Amino acid sequence: MSDTGQQSQFFYPERGRGVLIHGLMLGILVLLMILAIWSITSWAEGSVFVVIMILIVILTALIPFVFYRFYALMNARYILERDGLRLRWGLRTEDIPLTDVEWIRRANESGYSIQLPVFSWPGAILGAKSNISLGSIEFIASDENKLILIAAQQKVYAISPKNPREFEMAFERSFEMGSLFPIESRSNRPTAFIQTTLQDRFAKYLLPLNLGLTILLWLVSGFIIANNQQLPLGFSPQGLPLELVGSQQLLLIPILGLFVMVNNIILGLFFFRQPEYYQIAYLLWFGGVITPLLLLIAMFILSSYS
Repeated sequence: MSDTGQQSQFFYPERGRGVLIHGLMLGILVLLMILAIWSITSWAEGSVFVVIMILIVILTALIPFVFYRFYALMNARYILERDGLRLRWGLRTEDIPLTDVEWIRRANESGYSIQLPVFSWPGAILGAKSNISLGSIEFIASDENKLILIAAQQKVYAISPKNPREFEMAFERSFEMGSLFPIESRSNRPTAFIQTTLQDRFAKYLLPLNLGLTILLWLVSGFIIANNQQLPLGFSPQGLPLELVGSQQLLLIPILGLFVMVNNIILGLFFFRQPEYYQIAYLLWFGGVITPLLLLIAMFILSSYS
């Protein structure tokens, strides 16, 4: 399907299987996180405890990664104009002047052997892959069965509109009309957005502080746990320390700090895309500074009851 306006035509990638797979992946990862946290707070000890803690760290990184790919799929679109093609996929943008396009064709009809990038699955076929005949192919697609190759002067792009034939016909019409004022060639990746963010007068201090204080929290927690066999995991409503437990269970505190840091940074970057939401981003990143400081104080207080 496409939405056709006076000057631009919007084509969307196939989302059905991608939404289902991302939903299942997120559900499984969140369930594993809940089970892992429950395990280390109730029965896990010794080497099992360490393995589960490593799993929690991995899940803390995987959940935002999968969620971003899901968000990017839901907001993906291909915008065809008389003067060029604009590709939008999450924070990724590509603007291709029509005059730069040499040819387009269906991947399964091109005669080329096309291999997908690593870590690709339905709904998230992303990244670059080298091809002997075509050189580097930049994938911004969701369905390998609907891939369309677009050969530009610099590289070849692979996209997957929901209706490939409709896209091809619309592109042929735009090509026949000719380009009057070609759009400017532009390529923006998430890494470039992060670099731009780090040039902001507040973000360039807040983001490194988020990371640095979280690392300090892990170092201090590791030192305290290594030098104490048992520690209380908290306090009763009366303000008395709880029963002593294996000190390794206090690794929950730096895990909590890591989880807060990852989520605050990602949510802050999401709001930082638009100037009117800068203050929300600053607030989240400031929270990412306060949280590890409070957790550090908590570690020192708990260690005094060893």
